[in-house]
Amino acid sequence: MREWRLTKSKEYKLYTTNKDSEQIGERDIYFDPVLPDKPFVKVKLIKANLSCLDVAAFLGKGDFEYPIVPARSAVAYISESYDSDLEQGRKVFLSPYDIDSKGELKIRSYNANGYLGDYAYVPVDSVYPIPEGIKDDDALFVEDIAVAISVLSKLNVQKGEYVILQGASYQNILIAQVAIYYHAIAIIVDTNDERLEVAANLGVYYTINVNDSEMFEKIAEITSGKMVDKVICHIDINTNIESQISLIKNGGKIALYGYDITCKNIRTDITPLFNKNLEIIGIHEGMANIHSAINLLANGVVKTDGLIEYTTPFINILEIMKASVGKINYYKSTITFE
Repeated sequence: MREWRLTKSKEYKLYTTNKDSEQIGERDIYFDPVLPDKPFVKVKLIKANLSCLDVAAFLGKGDFEYPIVPARSAVAYISESYDSDLEQGRKVFLSPYDIDSKGELKIRSYNANGYLGDYAYVPVDSVYPIPEGIKDDDALFVEDIAVAISVLSKLNVQKGEYVILQGASYQNILIAQVAIYYHAIAIIVDTNDERLEVAANLGVYYTINVNDSEMFEKIAEITSGKMVDKVICHIDINTNIESQISLIKNGGKIALYGYDITCKNIRTDITPLFNKNLEIIGIHEGMANIHSAINLLANGVVKTDGLIEYTTPFINILEIMKASVGKINYYKSTITFE
């Protein structure tokens, strides 16, 4: 059993439960695994997700307590079921959410250890069975789809409403797909035609390049002059929401969502918020909607083709973290344990 720990900013160390000094690598450090204080299972990791929070922790940006194990969510097999009713070998999704003994929500890779190890002991209430037919790569998006449901639910998006999303990030593309499933009209705007093409290939009908001099006119045409009802801003890729505010009708709602809850870089002129009587909502988790997210995947409602940019072997964590520094991650980065 091995796991990577971020012991301080920009320093990873590899820990192992192997006591055989001849088999411990030059950089390995022995550790005794800490077992959860509630019913748990042992899992063998297949793939894990990295997020912008892992990059923030690597750079020392935010109130992280080191050491910490990165990777907020993962896909795994049940290795030992112990007292649970999950059979050995069952494929499962490992949630980033953990409720501690005080009833407080902990986010893995932020204020609780993540899944960057070949095996892990995981509380049963963080383990979700994956139906047959869902591919490993698709299962990595369960939390993202759950967050999409949360965003649309908090905004109370209704049939026939117009929703605009700034940036063709993988998360915005997933939200657009779920919005379309709810019979809303999703519009994604971006500066990059290749990202917009990915969105279009995944079923997003309205995609507009923000460099288009007629963007405003096109959105007015799509909405029959009414402008959009709801604006969705992905804070992991955006630093300004003024352009979105200009496109929303009076009395509309704006959702700010994302995983980087250390984010402090959103800037905007708030005057239009008052003039248009707008409501702002913040969302950073989708715990209540994980089962629904798995059902959407199982029923083929949401597609994820082309939304993973990097897949890196477990042992090469430092390489992918260095490559992520200073980069806006529009697509997902994953770790494989095979």
